[in-house]
Amino acid sequence: MSHLTDTQLQSLADGTLRGPEGLAAREHCEACAGCDASLTLYSALVGRLSALKDPDPPADFTATVLAAVEVREAHLVTRRHTLLAAIPALALALFAIVGWALNTQVNRLIEGVSVARTVWVAVGPVFTAIRLPLGIGAFLFLAVVLTALSRTLKPAYARVTAGS
Repeated sequence: MSHLTDTQLQSLADGTLRGPEGLAAREHCEACAGCDASLTLYSALVGRLSALKDPDPPADFTATVLAAVEVREAHLVTRRHTLLAAIPALALALFAIVGWALNTQVNRLIEGVSVARTVWVAVGPVFTAIRLPLGIGAFLFLAVVLTALSRTLKPAYARVTAGS
């Protein structure tokens, strides 16, 4: 087996390398003087680091953190109130824009209807005088009759070729 890596030796020294891998690593350290020396060094380092004491926080640590939290909360509340105040303004602006657009469309529709009514009033008596509906009906009836006849009668060239 090759030498153990630094990561394997550190894990073995702090007790996080367990199971079959840990057993194999311990057996290797017992047979390999170089890995055993590195394991001894890492074990001593882990022991010294474990003996270190955490520094005490400053006396005003809690007050400083609470003051920072209060400032942050006040900022968030101010921001929230600003956003909530903007919602009615946005709704009013949208209402005004939609109202303006609808007013424009309704005015165009009314103008279009007025123009159509004016044209119909001007042209209506002319249509009545020339009996346009009667003419249109006669034309449609003639078109239907001619279409039916063209489908039922054989064309002249078909009779000529059938007779020869």
